Amino acid sequence: MFYDKIDSAVILSYVLRMGYDGNLKTLENYIAVLAKNNFNNALHINWAYKTEYPKEIIVIKRHQILSSILRKSSGNIDTDGIKEYIEIIKNYYEIVSLLEDRYNSFYTIPMGKDSNQLDGFIKAYETFYIKVFVEGIKKDIAPIKNAISHNISSRFVEGNNNKFKLVKRILYGSSNLVNLF
Repeated sequence: MFYDKIDSAVILSYVLRMGYDGNLKTLENYIAVLAKNNFNNALHINWAYKTEYPKEIIVIKRHQILSSILRKSSGNIDTDGIKEYIEIIKNYYEIVSLLEDRYNSFYTIPMGKDSNQLDGFIKAYETFYIKVFVEGIKKDIAPIKNAISHNISSRFVEGNNNKFKLVKRILYGSSNLVNLF
């Protein structure tokens, strides 16, 4: 089809119509690689599945809501432009308010020095929507309690480990360990 100078969007549509049920991004990348390697032209057909909303509709994504309710800054900065809509969302979706309350109740535990409050948090919320989070706390209960009750922190060491791993991934790639050694 490329040899017959058929447009890449038509090729994409044809393959989809013939029953392709895999990942659309994978198909798009495959078509682009074929075009580049065999016909020396790079193609970008992202528009084929782009969703566009009318201008009067305000789209607020889940990560923006979570970022807004989990932000602990003194000025409560509105970086996403959704501050005026958060209260409407909380009133309409009760779960958002509940999650914010649970987060605020958990946030005060590590900031305090009483590690026994963690047991109360676990008992109160082990059957709530954040059950997976509570299960994760249960698995690492001893280190978490130690982190709450002691002033000593491993942030510096963990930060350096993170930087080292990042440099390693950048230089050698995650799958090319032969070059690393």
